[in-house]
Amino acid sequence: MPRDSCSNAARRTSFRVSGKRHLIVTSSPGQLLGETLLERAEAKLAARSLAEALADFDTAEGAGADPDRCGAGRWWAYMLSGDFEAAWRENDAIRRRGAPDPHRIWQGEPLIGQRVIVRCLHGFGDALQFLRYLPRLQALAASVVVEVPPRLVNLARGLEGADVIITWGEHAPTVPVEWTVQIEVMELPYAFRTEVHDLPIGNKYLRLPQAAAHASALLRVGVMGNAGTWNTWRSVPLACVQAILSVRGCEFWDLQDEESGAATEAPNAVLHVDPQCRRSIEGLSARIAALDLVITVDTLAAHVAGALGVPAWVM
Repeated sequence: MPRDSCSNAARRTSFRVSGKRHLIVTSSPGQLLGETLLERAEAKLAARSLAEALADFDTAEGAGADPDRCGAGRWWAYMLSGDFEAAWRENDAIRRRGAPDPHRIWQGEPLIGQRVIVRCLHGFGDALQFLRYLPRLQALAASVVVEVPPRLVNLARGLEGADVIITWGEHAPTVPVEWTVQIEVMELPYAFRTEVHDLPIGNKYLRLPQAAAHASALLRVGVMGNAGTWNTWRSVPLACVQAILSVRGCEFWDLQDEESGAATEAPNAVLHVDPQCRRSIEGLSARIAALDLVITVDTLAAHVAGALGVPAWVM
């Protein structure tokens, strides 16, 4: 017959099989309450009830829920409300607790006078939007090496603030670069403690060696409706924006590349196609540089437009 014993720490159930005693340790009632409160807080965060979510994250942590998960929830709530400094304090607290995090490679070391390597390990758009920090980083570091995915190498050479641009795979440097501090590109806002009043950090910070010719009396508008297969909920069928594509006096360009797939057919709309745009990120960037406006979902095209100083509407 199993024998139960309860405490604030855990619930323990012991039993015997073939003469051997076995012990099962399960969550305590307090821990279960904390997890329930945490799930409620995360639901309110998803619903963008930010003030209520923040209060519930505090309550959940007080009831025994995972403090790092609560801290991450508060981080999102603070960022969404524009209170960046409060979000950075959550980063500080998570770092002090020292829990392993495979996405965190910067350990808070000073960057002044260091040989810094910036690693771009997330998406192309993530890299491009935060590489705008490079001039600030170069101003205080001894040297700056930037490691980008292979498809971004040529484009990254048009950015200011990097002493060396490298990549991995078959085009990796034959002699390893020397560095003393590494940081992932998306950690740069935290390292610089960016606040809302600091924005924009960089504007029109990407230079292209050659842009597509721009010779049209019409307003040239690029359209990107597909965010790719990795996050399909961001995608918008172009038929949903038929009213825009039917506006007279505009020349519409399809910005989809081969990887994200061709744009959905939109009735009664003519979308011009640039073959180079489909083949490479450099081709996409050159086409965007020749446009007057970009209408896009949340994907690389929005960040390319921002880096080039081309107006963009994000759906």
